[in-house]
Amino acid sequence: MQKFILACLLCMGTTVFGQGFNVQINLKDVTEDRLKIQMNFPPQKQKSIQVNFPKIVPGTYANYDYGRYIVNFQAFDQQGKSLPVTKKNVNQYQISDATKLAYVRYEANDTWDSPEVKGEYIFEPAGSNFQKDTLFALNTHTILGYVSGQEKQRIKLQIEKPSHLVGVSSLKNTTQGDVDTYLAASYQELVDSPIMYSPADTAKIMMGETEIIISLYSPNNTLSAKQVAAKVEPLLDAQRKYLGGKLPVKRYAFLVVLSDNLKGGSYGALEHAQSSFYYLPEGNADQLSQTIRDVCAHEFFHIVTPLSIHSEEIGSFDFNEPKMSQHLWLYEGLTEYAAHHMQAKYELTTWNDFFKTIQEKKETMDMQYDAKVPFTVMSQQVLGKHKEQYGNVYQKGALIGWGLDLFLRQQSNGAYGTQQMMTELAKTYGPNKSFKDDELFEALVRMTKMPALRDFFKQYVAGNEALPIDAWLQHIGYTWDTTQKEEIKSPGFDPQGLAIKMETKRAYVESKSAINAQGEALGLQVKDEFISLNGLPIDMENFGKNMKKILQIIQRGDMFTLEVARPNESGGYTSVTLKAPFTPISQVSKSAIRPLLYPTPEQLKLRADWMRANP
Repeated sequence: MQKFILACLLCMGTTVFGQGFNVQINLKDVTEDRLKIQMNFPPQKQKSIQVNFPKIVPGTYANYDYGRYIVNFQAFDQQGKSLPVTKKNVNQYQISDATKLAYVRYEANDTWDSPEVKGEYIFEPAGSNFQKDTLFALNTHTILGYVSGQEKQRIKLQIEKPSHLVGVSSLKNTTQGDVDTYLAASYQELVDSPIMYSPADTAKIMMGETEIIISLYSPNNTLSAKQVAAKVEPLLDAQRKYLGGKLPVKRYAFLVVLSDNLKGGSYGALEHAQSSFYYLPEGNADQLSQTIRDVCAHEFFHIVTPLSIHSEEIGSFDFNEPKMSQHLWLYEGLTEYAAHHMQAKYELTTWNDFFKTIQEKKETMDMQYDAKVPFTVMSQQVLGKHKEQYGNVYQKGALIGWGLDLFLRQQSNGAYGTQQMMTELAKTYGPNKSFKDDELFEALVRMTKMPALRDFFKQYVAGNEALPIDAWLQHIGYTWDTTQKEEIKSPGFDPQGLAIKMETKRAYVESKSAINAQGEALGLQVKDEFISLNGLPIDMENFGKNMKKILQIIQRGDMFTLEVARPNESGGYTSVTLKAPFTPISQVSKSAIRPLLYPTPEQLKLRADWMRANP
């Protein structure tokens, strides 16, 4: 059977799709977690061409060098004779005699399970997994390349699959037997459309004119696609209302992989224009309910940014020499704010929970990130100098979005907020029209007819003035009462101040500010890596489970024992056992934000305008 399939592929070498590219992949033929790929070319006019695999893709903000997962790259003419190929660097191949080129063949390793491939581990939602007969997570940028100057050529992707697996993508496919065919207008569209193959577990939701498809893979069947659909349908309806009553896409795909084996140190998702890919811990509907809502709310809102609103750096994204936009506050920050604001507005969560989120984001921002770096500067240098500051887009970026919403409401007597601003921006620009990065602030000033907006951007987005959280709260009749204290059980550190050491697969203390009074009593130090707590392992797989178990049963005065691996002068680690009596710590209450007892009529009006369900 394999020989027959290979013969078919050879015969198809001259087949093209409207003078575009024709790619064949066989999911039945997987060896050592590698896929065999054949890419058939339209006639080439140049004597030499360059085939590129991405260095980076939109939404990741990290140089992943996907070309390092590609091996055995070869080029052939119509007769199957090999053509000269030069590997220029990890991501690029030069093909000589390209006027004779008919097709290239190569193999692609999956990123989830290829420890032999050196370099930075790729966040799972941006990577690939080839799990024979069970799961194929195909982010197409991990396996497919493009020809310099021909990124706009059309592509036909044909995938031969095991009959018991179902392929789902935002791209519709046609099926003949075990072969699925996907058509994309360009490489950019194909890369923006991940595909997941797994045993059939799908659900469909119609939201107005928009078709929502959900595909789920749960290794232990703890959750179903129908259960996810039940959780996200009210969310999508609220988002539709938040966006003015209509969604800007005709079809959207949620591709969800649950895992009981955390490899890279984090769970999460990656957005696309008409789909999103999720890598989440395995659990049941109750355990994952709020996680699914929060993550899906954020990723789905990316149908606005960057689908309908983006700068030229995003609209004409260079996969190998990218230029970063200065507006991550818009793409990620405002998206994160809207995801939480929308849930409170439409009663999917409470306003008390919303303010807990605001408080948590400010505390995390203050503890983990450099307040001296202007947000625009961080955005433009997020691949280099300020790479470690990227996570602040979900903290300070969201707070900027909240402050901007309140500012716009104040300036407009409550009639205009970020919802209206984003709707107007989408109408002004759109999927096929980009704004100039340096001109966005002035464009917003003109559009809103609010000159004072210029100072807001200058102070808090392009500048590094501290966000006036207390003042913003006062505007809507709230206050941050730091006198409210609560006693909590703590393992000696704030989990927000931890990071993962990929070489050892252990969590470690990233900053001194993460160590609290209990940690000081233990003698915990920065860079200590966690091994066990009261005899129970707290590696990545067991960290949350065993931490929770210990903190539930331990009482004041009980001996608290923390084993850590401490870096030593020889470059290795010394195992250190830290002991101290357990003492709960006192901290500012997680509900320190509360309404004023006697708010003014002006404060109450702004609060009502900002909280009102209808824009």
